[in-house]
Amino acid sequence: MVLAAVKQLIGERNPQAVDTYVHDDYIQHSPQVKGGKAGLKAALEQLRQLPAPGRQESPIVMVIAEDDYVLLLMQLTFMGKRLAIADLYRVVDGKLAEHWDATQEQAITMVIPGVEELGVPAVNKAIVREFFRSADGALVAPGYGGPLDFGGHTLHRMVAEGALVMVQSSCNGAVFYDIFRLKDQLLASHWRVSQVIPAVMPHENGMV
Repeated sequence: MVLAAVKQLIGERNPQAVDTYVHDDYIQHSPQVKGGKAGLKAALEQLRQLPAPGRQESPIVMVIAEDDYVLLLMQLTFMGKRLAIADLYRVVDGKLAEHWDATQEQAITMVIPGVEELGVPAVNKAIVREFFRSADGALVAPGYGGPLDFGGHTLHRMVAEGALVMVQSSCNGAVFYDIFRLKDQLLASHWRVSQVIPAVMPHENGMV
């Protein structure tokens, strides 16, 4: 449902799809869009005024879903800039009920390896949560390549599927979406999208 909604709303720039896919009590956390369904419709109307991109591959490079949460990790070119975007949705009654995101300029293409190991989400989340708390190097596999110290980060949400765990956190006035791939119960790979929280936003919902 989330993929179909994003295709219609963002890919097709279709404001009418808001009534089909978006909950009446929609909560917006994006720092660039006004609140509620009306704010989303207005943003799509503005998007429609921009030149339509040529035919291109889907910008979605990773999807992680658990219970009512779905994370999309995307990379695309917009207005001449290469962007990495983390979109997090909460689903209620089969519709988009809440949305968070972070966008950063991304000059290097993210290469996402195939994930073969299934993993146990609850176990993997516990390992990542412990790593956030203790920065224990024993939880890291050779070649991990990601940050080792998350001191000062406030953990807000975690979404896990198979070997993948996403952590939404904030620290020093910025929002972070850290995605970990675990193998043999060790942190094996890492990707991050982060964004500074603006001083002024078009709603009062905050970014987290």
